[in-house]
Order: sequence, then C-alpha cells, then structure tokens
Amino acid sequence: MQLRKTLGAAALVATAVMASVAGCSGRDDGDNEPTPDAGCSGACNQDAGSDAGSDAGSRECPAPVNGMGPIGNLKKDGQRGQVVDMDNLVVTAVKDFDQGAQGDYIARFWVVDPCFPKEGIYVDKFYKDKESATATDFVPAVGDVLRIKGWFRKFNSNGRDGAPELREAYRPVLKSTYLLNVTGVSTGDMIISKKGSGQVIADNEVAAGFGNAELGAATPSPELGGARIHIPGPLTVTNVRPPSMKSQPDNPANTTYLGIEVTGGILVSTSKTYKAPNCKIMETVDDGGTVTFPKGIRGVWETFTNVQCSDAGTTPLPDGGTTTRCNAYADGVVPGTTNKYTYVLHPMDCDTDLSTAP
Repeated sequence: MQLRKTLGAAALVATAVMASVAGCSGRDDGDNEPTPDAGCSGACNQDAGSDAGSDAGSRECPAPVNGMGPIGNLKKDGQRGQVVDMDNLVVTAVKDFDQGAQGDYIARFWVVDPCFPKEGIYVDKFYKDKESATATDFVPAVGDVLRIKGWFRKFNSNGRDGAPELREAYRPVLKSTYLLNVTGVSTGDMIISKKGSGQVIADNEVAAGFGNAELGAATPSPELGGARIHIPGPLTVTNVRPPSMKSQPDNPANTTYLGIEVTGGILVSTSKTYKAPNCKIMETVDDGGTVTFPKGIRGVWETFTNVQCSDAGTTPLPDGGTTTRCNAYADGVVPGTTNKYTYVLHPMDCDTDLSTAP
C-alpha cells in the first residue's frame, strides 16, 4: 500500500490483521456458520457442492427486482448484520492475499453475479472463512465461481470494525461477524465454497465523460460501485498530487499521495501500481513528461475515504522508521471536502489496467 511509515492508523490495523495469519491463529471471528435463510438475500437454499465446476454463465438468470439484481438490492437496502447467501458469484479482481503457515489465506477481492455484471461487492475473507474447519483453503483468483454465505455490512465511518484499510470506511462488504456488534446476531465465520474457475466477466464499458469526482466533492456513478469498468481513452494524467488523495492532509511535511487524477476529473488509486517498474507515473510527470493512456484505463470502481487520527506520539519500527500512535480515529472524509467518501478507479496492474501502450 502506498503509505508512509508515519501513517500509523492503517499500518497498525494491517499489522494486527497480518499477524493473525501466521500459523493461522490469532483473532477469533466466531465459531458458528450463518443460519441459512435467516433474513437471507440473494439466491438462497442452494447446494453449494451439487454442481461444482458448473458454468455460472449458463444458468437461467433471475428477474431483476426494483431494476436490480441481488447485490444491487443488498447494497441499497441491506441492513448491518443481514445474513447473505449468494451462489454463482464470480471473482473479478483480487486486491490482496496473505498465506498463513498452515497454507490457508486471508484475502480481499470483488465478486459479481454474471447475470448483473454492473453490481459488484467487496469480500473480506479471513482464514477460517471456508466450507469447514478441515477443508482445504484456497486463494481466490479472477474467474473463480463461488458460493458465499456470510453477513452484510458497510464498514463504519472510521473503519474500526475490521476494515483492512481505514480508507475503506463506509464501503459495502461481505464479511464474517468479526467486530460486527449487532444485537441479536450470533457470531460466525463466512462460508466460501469454490465451485469452479475460469469464468471471464467482461469489463463494463462506460461512456466518455464518466467519473468526474469534482476534486473529491462528488460521488460519481455509485451504481457501478464494486464492478470492473473500462473508461475509454485517450486519457492523460492531469495531477499526480490531487489534494483529495493526500494521505495525511493536515501534515505539511507529508508528501505521500494515494492516487492521481486523469482527464475529466477521474481519481485513480495507485495502491496496487505505484511500485510497478513499468508504472512510474509520478516520476515521469515530475521530470516534465506526459503520461497518456491511449486506450483508456480499467479497474474496479470503488469507494475511497481518508480516516485520520489524533496524534499520541510515535512508536519506533525495526527498520528505523516510526509508526504514529492514535488517541482516537475521526470519521472518514475526502480531504479538502465535506464529502464522506468518493468513488475512484482501483487498477490492479500496469500491464492491462493502466497500460500506456498504443
């Protein structure tokens, strides 16, 4: 992640989560599976194992409800702690994953129902989120076909209910009950069953002029949140330091920016690409060059916010850096605005999603 060592809020959360992977022990996300059909949303009462390897694209699609599919309706009307059972979901992008000593995984990724490819949702998978305690775990890959039984929430305003990164505050997500804290909802793990692989979901094409975040003050096209899209080109980088994506907006000494802006006011996260050797966007612009994407850009259209914390001093790190300790975490807001969050493009690589090839 493009975070300086002084950005302690996110670093501390990431450290705590990653530490629990080693040896597959640590935090307890609960021991009970979600009760089927208890407030269920989506395609319920299906056998996750009966059609393993089936083609998710060959099934008969359900009729839209309120003009939307199951994920769209869930994100619009779903309640925190609502049990979800959705089948034939396809992985469209993998944000990150980490393998524990026992071979199982923590992973974060996006899925869609192929019948409603514009409706995506983020999934936060802990190592226990599998068919059974003894089942072989897997790392999600693009094209995997899954059944997911878990719980819906939107990460709370400061992301302190288990968001892997605090800038994911407010984001809709499927997750276990870890830090859910809803009265009447019993604790439990998600059940993620892999049914097949190799399903290709085309990126959603959007029209030219799409995605103007208005310097972070707007929330453009929320109906595409969580879905992969292709924004047509040519597009040119207009700002490698957009104020709305500064990691520590109140720290004049901080020089870390979490993304760029391109033609039309579109904000683009660089958390997955800034280290890539073929993606030296900031360096090129700083040297007086121009970066253009002739065929446009691709990625997941998803939320972005900035959660800050009050300073409680620093803690030394083994490599000589420091991590900021926090007294309290504020609600997320887009720097320079009063907007809680905006939508930005999250590319996964520089070979396809941010390619400058003609």
